[in-house]
Parts: sequence; structure tokens; C-alpha cells
Amino acid sequence: MVYKNGFFQIVHQEEGTFLKLFPAREGGREIDVREVADYLESENIFEYDINALNKSIEKLGSEPELVRVNRENILPADEGMLIEVSGDNLQVTARFYPPSKGGHLLNVEEILQKLNQKRVVSGIDEHSIRIFLHKREYCKDYIVAKGKPPRHGHDAWIEYHFDTERKAKPTLLEDGSVDFHKLDAINHVEKGACLATLHVADMGDKGEDVMGNPMLPHKVKPLFLKYGKNIHESEDRTEIYSDIDGHVRLEGDKIFVSDTYEVLGDVDASTGDIEYEGNVDVKGNVRTGFTIHAAGDINVKGVVEGASLYAGGQVVIQRGIQGMNKGYVECNGNLYAKFIENSVVKSGGGIVAEAIMHSEAFARGDVIVDGKKGLITGGRVCSRSVIALKTGGSDMGTTTKLEVGADPDVVEKCYFLAKRLPELQRDIDGNQKIVDMYSKKLAKGDKLPPDKLAALKQAKQVVESATKEFKENQQQMEQMQEEIMANSNGVIKVQSVLYPGVEVTIADVQMHVRNETKYCRLVRDGADIRVQAY
Repeated sequence: MVYKNGFFQIVHQEEGTFLKLFPAREGGREIDVREVADYLESENIFEYDINALNKSIEKLGSEPELVRVNRENILPADEGMLIEVSGDNLQVTARFYPPSKGGHLLNVEEILQKLNQKRVVSGIDEHSIRIFLHKREYCKDYIVAKGKPPRHGHDAWIEYHFDTERKAKPTLLEDGSVDFHKLDAINHVEKGACLATLHVADMGDKGEDVMGNPMLPHKVKPLFLKYGKNIHESEDRTEIYSDIDGHVRLEGDKIFVSDTYEVLGDVDASTGDIEYEGNVDVKGNVRTGFTIHAAGDINVKGVVEGASLYAGGQVVIQRGIQGMNKGYVECNGNLYAKFIENSVVKSGGGIVAEAIMHSEAFARGDVIVDGKKGLITGGRVCSRSVIALKTGGSDMGTTTKLEVGADPDVVEKCYFLAKRLPELQRDIDGNQKIVDMYSKKLAKGDKLPPDKLAALKQAKQVVESATKEFKENQQQMEQMQEEIMANSNGVIKVQSVLYPGVEVTIADVQMHVRNETKYCRLVRDGADIRVQAY
């Protein structure tokens, strides 16, 4: 007989009913007295000495032994089958016990019938049953039925392809200090970029226990992508993409993309400097020392202090620029400001303000200073075409320069070159003296020490490079002056008064206002500036 686990069998003899104990082999499981007791009870055998039985089991050697369990002969015992169903009703285990002599052996149909009596109707493994019937190993667990557990799915989840928790934080510098200008608080996004992927919910699959009862998978939570304008989704609605270059943000569970970056308060240490490939809309002020770079427009509802603004489009400053001699605004489009004070502004379009005070303002288009004050006082205002104002200068004789008829960039370059040329000439003259002095000594046969030779070499290099730059700048300045002289159509329109101290330049012609001049237009007339009625 082939077996591994220890087992037992009822044996009938003249002296009574015995239990034959078969020892375990090859590491198989030993006989369990509790299992024996349960079996004898199932066969209605009660009057036996369980202690003696237990001792016999413990002392069992390598050969089978007989232990009497009843003085009477009972009916032959059929082959037994113990069925155990797991607590989750997903597995059925059968243990078989040998028949006594003359007992009945089980067959497939009878085993299936016993399972059916236990209400086991699903997942029955007939192959496992046939293995038992072929080998008939007793006191061994055979898995004779398996249910199908449900396959649990999972909730839907969204994978975001941008930093959903980006917060403004200062940059730590190498020296240990903190730069509050570089906070990197904007999630930039390019057109066509994938913003998020929806991993849809897996609903799972139903199962069935061995009793034939359905087993449902856990409930799962579905999701869908929520988004605002400037975004489109894929055909299967599992991915969303940006339609524009801009920035992306997550509010609650909804994704927004905009080409306008909104600052709800001030631009200050809480935001750092702003650099954005679109429009920037500031609800508050722009504080001193901070910078905005925008590829599009800049709109500031508050005041711009001693800050710097650079815009590829237009700039609108609703409460004006109070620059404190630090303010700087440069844009390719028009510039609109309530007032401009102690600042430098450059516009590729026009400038519109109610007042420009002690500032330098340059515009390729018209400069319109209107409203209640319409005042330009102090500083310098340049336009390629028109300067229109109410009042210029002040009754205190404040020096105020008004220039029209030339490209402000060209005029500015001319101013720079006019300052640079004398500097270059001084460099040339000073170093030429050194060259002449040491050259004379060498011509006489004097030997110069190394430091003097080095000084001579350096002076020659400065003379050469400065002379080259002087000639190039002089030629460039002459060309620009010709361009300025050719533009003589600029006009200055004065609705109220120009005070003494105002300097008017139209193209290359200048005029100093000596007396109050009211309600007039100033135009170039040949080599003069003529004052016409408004």
C-alpha cells in the first residue's frame, strides 16, 4: 500500500473490534488522536479507553499495530469521507478513511452525492476525486471543490502631468542667503502638452462560491476629467491637452489653462519676479525692486513703484507709475498709465497718460497727455510723430524737454554716441602721449624696463581699438543725424500753456520757450520752429 500520512482502519476479530494504526512514512503527518475520536464517534463506537488509545498512538513504531476499541463486533465500516467547507465558502476539503473488511468503497457518483448533500454544487474538481480513487491515500486532504473568488477592481484615478502643489518658495543661493525674486511659482505649459491622464475604474468580475452563490467585487469609484477653456480631450476621453501656450493650475478637481497669469494681490516677495509667455494681470501693485517679463500684455490695477516691466504687447497701469527714480517700463505696444512720475518708459507704440512728471518717456507713436491735468513737467518726452498736452513745464521754470520728428531709439542712440565720442577721444589722446613718449626713447637707443614695455604695448592697443571704435561711431552718428534731419513732420500740440524752461526739438531744430506760449501748435519750418494757432 502506498501512503505517507499515518492513518487508521477498523478491523473485526473474534475478541471484538480493533483499530489498526498505520504509522506515518517519509515525513508524513502523524495520526491525531482527536481525529480518531471523531471518526469512532461517527461509527457509533463510544466505549473505549481514549488514554490508552493515545498512548498507543504516541508509542507507535514503524509497523502497524492493533488497538481494541470495543469488545463486540460491529457491522463492517464503509469507506468514510469527511467534508470541510472553508469559512469563505471558496474551498472544500475531503479526507477519506479506509473501510473495514467487507466495507463498501466509494465511487465518483457517491462522492458527488455526498458533496451535494453538503450543498456543494459549484467548482467541483472531479480530477482530484479520481486521483483519490486511484491512489486511495487516507487521512490526507484532497481539495475537491474550489469556488471562483471575485476579481476586485480599483477606483479610477487621475495622473496629472504638472505640479499640482507648486507653491512660491524662494531660491537658496550659494552663500546661504535667500532670493525672494526667483520663486518659480508658475506652471508653464506649451500648446499640445498632455495635462492629465484618466486611469478609468476597473469594475472587477463577479465570482461564485462552492454553494453556487454569486460573490460581488468591491464597489469602485468612477471619475471623469474636469477642465475649463483652452483644453480639449482625446477621443476616448482619457487624456486632456492644452490648446494654447500659457500656464496650468488645478482648482479643486478642475484643471484650468490660461494665457493670462493672474496675480490676485501685489507683486512682491510673496510672488517674486514674474516671467510669463503670455499676458500678466496684476490685481494689486508692483512693489519696488520686482520685475515682470511678459510676452503678451501687462495690466496692473494698482500702482507700479520702483519696479521694472517688460511687455511684448501693451502695458496698462490703471493707477500710474510712481517710480522713485527706479521705475522702468518697456513695451512693444502702447503704454497707458494714470500718471508717470520719476521713471523711464519706452513704448513701441504710443503713450497715453494724464501726467508725465520728471521722467524720460520715449514713444514711436503719439504721446497723448490729457485728462484733468494733461501735464508734462521736468524730464524728457520723445515721440516720432506727435506730443499732445495741455501744460508743459511749470511757472517755476522747470527744465522740460519735448522732442518730436525722429525715432526715439535713434535719438537715444545719438545721445549715447554724443557722450561716447569725447570719451574715446580722451582715451586716444592720453594713450597716444604714452606711445609718443616711449617711442622717442626707443628711437634714441634707450632701453625700457619690462613694465614700461608692457605699458607701451597696452597703450598702442588702446589707441588702435579706440580709434577704430571712434570712426565707426562717428560714421553711425552721422547717418543717424541725417535720418533725424529727414524727419521734419513732428508736431507738438498745446491745449493750454508752455512755460519758460521748456526746450522744444523738432527733428534737428531746437527752440527754447522764453515766454508763456498758449493754445498753439509747434511745427518745423525749414531751419526754424514756427508757433501756429491751435
